[in-house]
Amino acid sequence: MSASGTFLVVEDELATAHALVRLLRRYRETEAAFSVQQAERALTRRGDWTGLVVDIGLPDGSGLGLVSRARDRQPLLPVLVLTGRHDPEVINKSYQLRADFVCKPPSEENILTFVRHAIAFERIPDERLMSVVEELSRGCDLTIRETEVVAIALSKSRAQLTETLGVTENTLKSLVRSILGKTDHGSLDSLTKSLLRGALEGSGELLLGGLDDRPDPDGGPTGL
Repeated sequence: MSASGTFLVVEDELATAHALVRLLRRYRETEAAFSVQQAERALTRRGDWTGLVVDIGLPDGSGLGLVSRARDRQPLLPVLVLTGRHDPEVINKSYQLRADFVCKPPSEENILTFVRHAIAFERIPDERLMSVVEELSRGCDLTIRETEVVAIALSKSRAQLTETLGVTENTLKSLVRSILGKTDHGSLDSLTKSLLRGALEGSGELLLGGLDDRPDPDGGPTGL
């Protein structure tokens, strides 16, 4: 198990909490909280969580409220929301908070998919770059998956993206097309260059419209 990164599980059902902790500890250190208050203390204590797994119905408040406050501390924090019922309102709110959503009991594959995504986000270089990616995500209405592609592309080559994301080449192409359409860039390389430039310059404005849409020296844009 890697020494870097920690997951936080917020779940008041002891059996479910312990099962999640056992599974997540195969990959990263994992802590458990059994109430909103306990989770708030944990989130305040440190600001470098790898991922948050949170139940909606907690004894002292809403898990969604906790997710919203966690976003203030770590804007790109990967979050998996758990609920015992398929409630459209809860699902919509989860999506608005850019959190993944799964009904209880979650399957091991659901959890492992989330783990892969969360660990991939550990590679985002620094807080300033995270802020720029978050601003892009909000301003261009990127989905969770699209935001993940952009974030990972900042530190991974195009050839490594499919393996890191755990998707097929066709799925990646589809995601990239959508991202480029929303951001008005000609290639993924152009987009990541503009984000890096914005982070270096401390820009508070969205970098849209392709500051550098020239083809790659290897031949053609990296977008598709």
